[in-house]
Amino acid sequence: MPRGSRVDRKTRAKAEPAARPHGWRWRGALAALALLAYANSFGLGLARDGKALVAADPRVRAATLDNLRLILENDYWWPSSVDRLYRPLTTGSFLLNYAVLGNGTNPAGYHVLNWLLHAGNVWLVFELALLVLGNPAPAAFAAALWAVHPLGTEAVANVAGRADLLAAMAVLAGLLLYIRAVSAHGRRLALAACALFGIALAGFLSKESAVVLAGLIVLWDISFSGSTGPSLKRRLPLYGAVAAALLVMLAARQRVLSATPWPEMPFVDNPLRAAPFWIARLTAVQILARYLGLLVFPFPLSSDRAYNEIPLARFTDVSAWLALLLIVALGALAAARYRKDRVIFWAAGFFAIALLPTSNLVLLIGSNMADRFLYLPSAGFAIAAVALAYRLPGKRTAAVLLAVVLTFFTGRTLARNPDWDSDLALATADVQSAPGSFRPHDNLAAALNAQAPLENLDRVIQESERAWDILHNLPPADIYQQTPANLGLYYRAKGDVAGGPNTAAGRTWYEKSLAVLLRAREASQAHEKAYDEGQRAHGLPLATRVAYQPLYFYLGATYAGLQKYGEALEAYRYARVLNPAVPASYDGIAEVEIAAGNPVGAAVALDEKILALGPGPQSLGALEKVYAQIPGGACALAREGNAARLNLGCPVLHDHVCRAWGELADVFVQARLPRAAGSFRAQASRQGCTP
Repeated sequence: MPRGSRVDRKTRAKAEPAARPHGWRWRGALAALALLAYANSFGLGLARDGKALVAADPRVRAATLDNLRLILENDYWWPSSVDRLYRPLTTGSFLLNYAVLGNGTNPAGYHVLNWLLHAGNVWLVFELALLVLGNPAPAAFAAALWAVHPLGTEAVANVAGRADLLAAMAVLAGLLLYIRAVSAHGRRLALAACALFGIALAGFLSKESAVVLAGLIVLWDISFSGSTGPSLKRRLPLYGAVAAALLVMLAARQRVLSATPWPEMPFVDNPLRAAPFWIARLTAVQILARYLGLLVFPFPLSSDRAYNEIPLARFTDVSAWLALLLIVALGALAAARYRKDRVIFWAAGFFAIALLPTSNLVLLIGSNMADRFLYLPSAGFAIAAVALAYRLPGKRTAAVLLAVVLTFFTGRTLARNPDWDSDLALATADVQSAPGSFRPHDNLAAALNAQAPLENLDRVIQESERAWDILHNLPPADIYQQTPANLGLYYRAKGDVAGGPNTAAGRTWYEKSLAVLLRAREASQAHEKAYDEGQRAHGLPLATRVAYQPLYFYLGATYAGLQKYGEALEAYRYARVLNPAVPASYDGIAEVEIAAGNPVGAAVALDEKILALGPGPQSLGALEKVYAQIPGGACALAREGNAARLNLGCPVLHDHVCRAWGELADVFVQARLPRAAGSFRAQASRQGCTP
């Protein structure tokens, strides 16, 4: 294609007939190439967020109106709201897999659907490249580069990448529809506007980054329409359709998210959020330079570059200023070539606009850097790379060069796909590709512990200590509380292996466990304080608790092993306040009370467990053993055949239950569940309990 060519109606008229005779051959070849690159992804399992979105979301388990309503009326991570994301179409796609297609928790169907969406996107990129480049051969090369680029693996091989796939499909389809519809008249224009509204809304409800569609449409008009293109009057209905879709999405988000808590945004996920304005932007520019490097040479790839893989830039860093110079120079070069080289101008603009929402240049988001952020933007890179390659002397030279790059990219993608098989596989790869980030070490320790706790214990401790070494000097409010909490758990397990807290070696490990758990508690308390202040600052009620409940279970068990029973009870009771629906806190209190020689305290704790969570054979059996140690407790349980129930006519039990109802009311008030607290008070009153 000649340098500086313009894509107007004449160019499209020439490009489209040229593609028709062999159009499906090109598309078939592209699908085959995409299949080759991702063939080894179909047998992968579920990793990281994919497990939560598929296995832990009750809304996707049955195709019912109630579940559809729950999807539309709740946020993305419901029932555990961790951020203000609203992606009902993405959640609906998991419902399609789970319940409609019958995949359940079998990952294969999810991976196949991810690949089908990616293959569809590859075809859309081919159509777009055909309009831009005007010839099917370079257009096919551009789509092929994008199809197999290793940076796409986080969107395709990772089930949780579904949001990126759906959003990209809507953006590409919407842009193509706009290009083809902008010359329409009358009813055809109205129908096109309606279709564009639907496509845009689908994208916005799949992932927030789909809002770039509006910018890409404007970019197209600036790049290729000019003064000879369709009039503004003809474009306005299409602009209006995208704007209307955006307003509908914003209204839906406001309706759903207005009642949700303000999200806790951990410092360690994106340290830029806590950095001074210009330091944060300079670091973001450095990250942009890294992105450009990964587009050309995709090593290393990582699912996580949290604290401290990418240190904050400093004004004295030469590398930061070189990155800024590179970005500014590339942008200026593309802008300077606007009149003579619209293809490169448009491709550079496409990349910049598509990446802008996740670039941390305008808004600071929840993550500092992620491979998946380049899924859609890399289409602009692929088209620009092919356009430049075809300016080399001889088309054959360009074809050979691009074929070599395709082979390299395909091999790299095939090698990266298996990393998404499980948490263990992903963390094992990530500790090599992002050794400075605390989270891969943390994740690897957790995955090894889940695989074989005793056999892997030394390696688990080693990786967990590496994560803690990266974090431990941070202020308490910035520490990720799960990291020291889990390390404390592993230390205690090592103490048990060494002989338990009654031996010298075992006690040493228990003391190490206690020390790091106390650091975790300090971080947890700082997080709770910051979270509550954030809710108040945004005018929201204090409706949830954000402390890491297992931390207090670990702390209670360690204190109990060291025979510090008062501190152990305090830890278990605080754990109960964080979530009274978890039975482990009641059991922990009962066990400590028994160890401390207080069976009445144990009985009350088990009474509370039964009153709050319902009677179960295990709970009733434990309660019966405890009451056997209490004078007058033999009548506490009445038996009817093999079944047992609480006998409120037993004076000892009645007194204990009255005490239990009062304590439960206080617990549920502290847990920010006032309705349940009122219910316990009412039950106590009906039983004649004295306040």
